[in-house]
Amino acid sequence: MKFLTNKIQNLIWYKNFINNNKKLFPLDYDKKKNKKSEILVEFNAFQNSHIPLSYLSNVLAKNYNSEINSFYNYSLISSPLKNTFLNEIKWIIGNTFSLKNFGVYRSFGVKKIFKPETFLKFDQKKLKKKTDSIYKKLKYKEDVLKIKINNILIGDLIYDTYLKKFIEPTIKIQDKKFYNLLKDFISLFEFWNLYFKKKNIKAVIGVHTPYSYGLVLRIALSKNIPAYATSSRFLYFLNKKMPYMHGHFKDFKKKFLLLDKSLKLNGLNLAKKRLILRFKGVGGAKVDLISNEKTSFSNKRFKNMITKSNRKKILIIPHDFFDAVHIYGNTIFADFYEWLIFLGKISNETNYDWYIKNRPNFGGKFQRYQPHTNKVIQEIVEKYPKIKLLPNEYSHKQIIKEKIDFILTCYGSVGVEYPYFNIPVINASNNNPHINYNFNFHPKTKSHYEIILRKLNKIKKRRYSKREIFEYYFMRNIYTDKNWLIDDLPEMVKFAGGYDGMWSYKFYEYWLLKLSNKKHTQILNNINNFLESKENFINIKHTQKIF
Repeated sequence: MKFLTNKIQNLIWYKNFINNNKKLFPLDYDKKKNKKSEILVEFNAFQNSHIPLSYLSNVLAKNYNSEINSFYNYSLISSPLKNTFLNEIKWIIGNTFSLKNFGVYRSFGVKKIFKPETFLKFDQKKLKKKTDSIYKKLKYKEDVLKIKINNILIGDLIYDTYLKKFIEPTIKIQDKKFYNLLKDFISLFEFWNLYFKKKNIKAVIGVHTPYSYGLVLRIALSKNIPAYATSSRFLYFLNKKMPYMHGHFKDFKKKFLLLDKSLKLNGLNLAKKRLILRFKGVGGAKVDLISNEKTSFSNKRFKNMITKSNRKKILIIPHDFFDAVHIYGNTIFADFYEWLIFLGKISNETNYDWYIKNRPNFGGKFQRYQPHTNKVIQEIVEKYPKIKLLPNEYSHKQIIKEKIDFILTCYGSVGVEYPYFNIPVINASNNNPHINYNFNFHPKTKSHYEIILRKLNKIKKRRYSKREIFEYYFMRNIYTDKNWLIDDLPEMVKFAGGYDGMWSYKFYEYWLLKLSNKKHTQILNNINNFLESKENFINIKHTQKIF
């Protein structure tokens, strides 16, 4: 009965959302003109992305006097490049009769919705020859990350697609699955390369920049076509300097210096309040962790597992092996698995107390991959027994009280949390969000990283600037306006029944309940202010927030 009720509610809110879109879009640009240019927008089933995609695509279509066309962007990672007969029939029926998500996209002015594989007619012998030419040069994992076609870097996209698609902690070059994926990637690249040559594309809008999702955006950037990544919580203008979503952190210090004095002061105070709430055990959107309702700073107590000794105590905070490893660009290591293997070897050769702790057991979409990550970590600690595994639920509060000395991460949020307590964090990537600041260590190479690890006994304790910590937090979580579309993220998440509810009809329901003419105009103004600024990310200047 509950399942049936949910299905009915889903249909009702889809219909309500589509009907509302038809009133709002397309906007006031001349629909009768013969448009010979396109705005390309990603076609997906993510309810929380449909609203920002609809607004941004329509604003751009008006600015460029272009029609909006939509492309399926989940080949290779979520579905095969060549459609099965059954899926092809489903696609044709849905597209022809504008069913469900097809109806959503048509409701905001999309003319054509297509799949790349529909147009794939490349010479298979030439495709194999090109694949073999690239493949035979791959001796090391790092070589995969260097793969380019037409001088466009796509190696990191291939690498992360392989890990996620096959749920592998590290890449296996000799794996037949890798060879086939490489071949499909080249095929998809050739499709888009040809498409851009034939069509007059004015802008491309996507939702993700990692994995195969980012391929069309990379090609657009290589041709100096404006590319955007957006969701209900962010809006980025990508370029060759910043081809990654969330990659705007390299200018934080410079941008903060340019802000008004009162905004700086109010921003620092607000950042302080939110961080302290996080340390008190508050999780979720209230402390800018929208996907993590479960806090890592809980009051739950375990029997002490961090040994009292005179040795340095090192805590490794690993990452999900399969989740966008190169989301900010390359790290010092080829992937997270190679990083942990390196640390395991160092643990055998140093006189430290080593610990490792994965994040708490989150529910929802995290349940698919976290058990695999837990399993791999268990295998690593069995291989390197000097590393002691702490329970996932072991609180950071308890770890701090038990006098941990150093934290190791590639680019995790612990980089802003532990320095508050004057505990050093050593990153394994120069492409980490804290790179502008001195409250982390930022080794530049693997050898530099190893030197630091082997000389931890010589690193003197110091107090880190809390002002710098608050500045980073403000720039990352508040100045970068995560509320550019939804005014109250905690309220929205609660209404949707949790983070996963954002990918359901509940997001449509919340949106329509909150929508007004004033809100509609405000969003259009936010986007236009952002586009006119030429900045890489939407921020409180564009949305005119006052603190």
